[in-house]
Amino acid sequence: MKRNYYILLLLSVFAVACSNDDDATNENPNPNPNPNPNPNPEVVDFLPMNSDNYWVYDVEGGTGGSGRDSLYVANDTVINGNTYKKFKTQFLPFGFYSNALNNNGVRNDNGKIKISGVPDLGLPNLPVNIELSDFIIFDKDATNGTALSSVNGSIPQQLEGFDISVDYMLSSTAGETLQSYTLPNNVTYNNVKKVTVKLNLEVTVTVPQFPIPFSILPAQNVAVSTQYYADGIGMIYTTTDISYQLASLPIELPLPIPQSMSEHQEEVLSDYQVE
Repeated sequence: MKRNYYILLLLSVFAVACSNDDDATNENPNPNPNPNPNPNPEVVDFLPMNSDNYWVYDVEGGTGGSGRDSLYVANDTVINGNTYKKFKTQFLPFGFYSNALNNNGVRNDNGKIKISGVPDLGLPNLPVNIELSDFIIFDKDATNGTALSSVNGSIPQQLEGFDISVDYMLSSTAGETLQSYTLPNNVTYNNVKKVTVKLNLEVTVTVPQFPIPFSILPAQNVAVSTQYYADGIGMIYTTTDISYQLASLPIELPLPIPQSMSEHQEEVLSDYQVE
């Protein structure tokens, strides 16, 4: 099941990897509980990216399993002439958000948080590369409902001997601003902004004995992830829903994908260090 989950998420932006890799060491500070959920209320920075900043998330649900992610700012990296911060996780991440930023280049451009990179999920039987250039995942000045970024395309692939074509649309949209928000662990943060990221996929397969491709996955949102960012802290909470329904086909195809899927995952900030 886990393998099929990652096959359907192979195009998610929240798993891009930097094309330029000037890595520092892969060590993460040992997190200590931070008793103050908003140490500097005058700061207006929804993802502080100083070196050695880190965030620890408790992850529940999802096919990938539950666990704890430690995400941190590792080093600078240059992509297309721009300097980014390289984000890394201490171990293989469980959560959608941490998976997305792990080994990615992230920069703050006047309040817009942008990611550039190339997907690299380590799937030897289904390698898919999607190049993202300054895809906006957050804008502190955007109002509720404002479209931030979108990217689409079509990628031919081989899947278990079948020729498939994956049409994708990845988009991000600004959500509402909340005066305060209380997490499931009962910690409250002030000045919180929401963002929703959606991944829409359509998959068609070509069978040698049939000249017309079959749409095995009609166009649908297979991933909807909502992130909550707190002023001066960073991302504090993410909910991600993964779901899809394959089409009924006129012939039986032995594809390694279940007929349907529905999963819910939550990532809750439990500790952090920001400067």
